[in-house]
Amino acid sequence: MPPLFDAHSHLPPPGSPEPDHWRVICGTQEADWGAVLAHAAGRDRVIPMLGLHPWFVADAEPGWELRLEALLLAHRSGVGECGLDFSRETADRNTQEAVFRQQLHLAHALDRPVAIHAVQAWGPLLNLLRAEGVPPAGALVHAFSGSPETARDLQALGVCLSFSGDLLRPDRPRLAAALRAVTAEHLLLESDGTADLAAVLEAAAGILGNTAAGLAAQTWENGRRCFQELLT
Repeated sequence: MPPLFDAHSHLPPPGSPEPDHWRVICGTQEADWGAVLAHAAGRDRVIPMLGLHPWFVADAEPGWELRLEALLLAHRSGVGECGLDFSRETADRNTQEAVFRQQLHLAHALDRPVAIHAVQAWGPLLNLLRAEGVPPAGALVHAFSGSPETARDLQALGVCLSFSGDLLRPDRPRLAAALRAVTAEHLLLESDGTADLAAVLEAAAGILGNTAAGLAAQTWENGRRCFQELLT
């Protein structure tokens, strides 16, 4: 089996077994940025990402964007997890969009890839990416849950789409259809920190009519390309 590439995960629980595959570990708020960097230090197969998740924008301390920029300048890290999540009635849409826009600006200015969280906000996400442009270093939407049409629209902008353990659920036929709408060069797979990546790979391969080994090789190449600015 070719090496696996986990395009999106989070800090593992203390004492948990060390995976032997490449993995991207995302911070979601200022409180965990230092821990993400510390975990990545000395681990060649860990790619750190630092961002402000839409769930936590209301709790961010003033000046967060300046401190994030300073960390990104000091460390070879990507931007994210950041994005838009309008699934909660209390979601402050304007603030989420402003915070996401700031992080996109950082990704552009520092030439870093960006990891995007998007839930029930596909139209606003597409509009914002079209207005701001996708960072040249690359972008992915993690745990993609949109429609096949949205998948095609995002790919047209050059965005990669990562699929999570939701593929293991039998009640998600639209997700399987969205997976089939993703071209080989735009496809990534992830554990999101909880799923068995090998099981996600097997499920995706079954939906696509591919072999697990063939899909592992393709997503490995895609992951290395998407995060190449952090590997040089």
